[in-house]
Amino acid sequence: MNTARLLALSLLCGAAWAHPQDPPTVDRPPPALTTEGLSVTPPPALDPPDLEGLVVPVVLNGAVRDFLEFFQGRGRGIYANWYARMGAYAPMMVPILERHGLPPELIYVCMIESGFDPDAVSRAAAVGPWQFVRRTAQGFGLRYDDWVDARRDPIQATEAAAKYFKQMYERFGSWPLVLAAYNAGDGAVGRAIRRTSSTDFWQLVDRGVLPTEATRYVPKIMAAMVIGRNPARYGFGGVQPEPALEFEVVPVPPKLDLPSLARRADTSAKILARLNPELKRGYTPPDGQEYPLRVPRESAEALKASLASRPPRGQVFLEHRVRFGESLRDIAKRYDSRRSTLRQLNDLARGQDPTPGAVLVVPKPDKDPVHPLEGELLVVLDQDVEFAPPGQRRVFFPVRQRFSVGEVAAAFGVTPGQIGMWNAVDPAAPLQRGMVLRLYVPMSFDEGGVLLAQPEQVTVVEPGTEAADNTLAHAKQPRPPTTRRVEHTVKAGESLGRIASRYSVSVAALRAENGMSTHVVISPGDVLWVPVNKTPKAQGKARRRAPKREARGKRYTVRDGDSLGKIARKFGVDLDTLRRRNGMRRQSRIYPGQVLAIP
Repeated sequence: MNTARLLALSLLCGAAWAHPQDPPTVDRPPPALTTEGLSVTPPPALDPPDLEGLVVPVVLNGAVRDFLEFFQGRGRGIYANWYARMGAYAPMMVPILERHGLPPELIYVCMIESGFDPDAVSRAAAVGPWQFVRRTAQGFGLRYDDWVDARRDPIQATEAAAKYFKQMYERFGSWPLVLAAYNAGDGAVGRAIRRTSSTDFWQLVDRGVLPTEATRYVPKIMAAMVIGRNPARYGFGGVQPEPALEFEVVPVPPKLDLPSLARRADTSAKILARLNPELKRGYTPPDGQEYPLRVPRESAEALKASLASRPPRGQVFLEHRVRFGESLRDIAKRYDSRRSTLRQLNDLARGQDPTPGAVLVVPKPDKDPVHPLEGELLVVLDQDVEFAPPGQRRVFFPVRQRFSVGEVAAAFGVTPGQIGMWNAVDPAAPLQRGMVLRLYVPMSFDEGGVLLAQPEQVTVVEPGTEAADNTLAHAKQPRPPTTRRVEHTVKAGESLGRIASRYSVSVAALRAENGMSTHVVISPGDVLWVPVNKTPKAQGKARRRAPKREARGKRYTVRDGDSLGKIARKFGVDLDTLRRRNGMRRQSRIYPGQVLAIP
C-alpha cells in the first residue's frame, strides 16, 4: 500500500472506550466534539468487511464482533469524538510509524489508549497519547523533569512508541502478541507462551493464561481497525475530522512563558499550549538552552522578528517552602504574582491550596517580596486574664483557612485546651477565616514554618465595646490590594479629622484601624496606623490623557456601569469619605448623569 493511501487510512480512524463493562482508562473524558451526521440507529454491517491492506491480522470472531456492536451502540458518541480528534494528530503520527517500518494501523493503539488526548492520565499513572509510565518513557529517551514531560508530546511519544513496537515485534514476531504485550507487558505475554508452548494469541486466550484485560484489549483494537476501514459503512460518515495541526519550529530562549511568547507571535497562549503540551509549567525550561517551540505557521515569522528586534529577558525562578497557615493568595501577594500563574507552575488544581512544607516554584518579582499580611487589619480580642507562661513568648496566628483547633495546636506544639483558654474559643469547634489567635510558644520555637502576624500588624480591642464592634466590622470590609498601613505620629494641633483628610481616609476608618472608640481624644506624640491606598499613579500617555477636571478631583459625572466603589478606587479616595462629601448614606444609589464631588 502506498504512503498516500496509508495516510488516508489514518484519517479514517476512530476512537473507543475501554470495554462495555469497564470504566474509561483516562481520568477525564474527552471534550465534546461534533456528532452531526450520526444516525440514531446504526446501519447493519454487511459481511465480509473490507480488510484489504491491513498488516495486523484481524480475526472476525465473537470477541471482535462484540466490540463492533459496542462501537455502533453505547460507545457510539465516544468513538465519534475520538474519530474527529484523530484528524488533528494522524498526519504527524502515521509518517513516524511508516518511517520505522511499522503498520500504520498501529495508530489505533493510540486511539484506544487515550483518544489522542495529550493530557490523559490513567489509573496506573500512565500519561500522554501513548500512555507511557515514567520508567518506560525514560527508557526510550523521553525527557521527564520539573519543566518537561515528553510523554505528552504527540511527536516524541510516537517516536518512543514506534521503538517499543519494533522491540516487541522482534521478540514475538506476531502483531496480536505485540498488542497484548503493549497492554499487559512483555513479561506477562512471555510467561503465557512458556506455560503453553503456543505463540498463537487466540490459543492463549482460550487457555486462560493471559491477563483478562489483554484478552479484551486486542479485539477492541481490531474492531476499531475494521470500522476505520470504512467509517460510513458503520454509521460514522458524517463526522468531520479536526483539521491537522500545522506548525513551524522556532528556537526560543529559556525561561519564557507561553503568554508572552504568544503576544510576540500574535497568537494565543492556548494555541501554543496545545502545540507544546509537554511544557508542564507553561515556561520554556530554565536550562540555558534554546527550546524548539512549535508555533502556528502563520505566526512563525512574527515571533522570529520580535525575538530579533526585542530580545526578551528570561524569568528568574525562586523556590518557596509553604508555611503552615499560608494560602496560595498569600504566596501570590508575597511575590507579586498571580494565583493562576502559581497553579500552572506547580500543577495545582483550581481552589487547591498547597500543603505545608511543599516547595513551590515562584517567579522572582521585580521588587523585594512583601509580607502577605501587609496592609490588612488583623483584630485580636483582648482577654480579661493575662497569661505569662514561663519560658514562653506570645505570637499571633492569623487564620487564613478553615482549620480545626487540633491542627493549629499540633503545628505550634501546644494543646487544644490551651488555645481555647488563651482565646476563649471552643476546642471542638472549627476555626473560621479572619480570626487571629494569641498563642504562647517556647523561646526556641522556629517561626520559619508558620505564617505569623507581627505585633505591629495587630489591633487589640476589648470584647463587647463600641470600639471592638467598629473595628471588627471595618476589618470585614474588602480592602484594595494596594492598601498599606503607615505610621503617623500626632503633632500639636492635629485632630483625627485633619489626619484623615490628609491621607484621604475617613475618621471612622482611622478609629477602627486603631481600635479607638468615639470618645477617645488623641494627644501629640501618639502613634496611629493609617490605611493608605497606594495606587500607582498613571505614567506617560495614560497620565497625559487623564481629564484635567477629573485629575483635580473636583467633579465627576457618573457613567453607565459605575458604582461608588469603582469611582472611589478610580480616584484613590475612601468610600465613606466619598459618601459624606456628597451627603449620601450607605444605601444611597447613583445614576448615570449624576455629578459627584470628589474629595
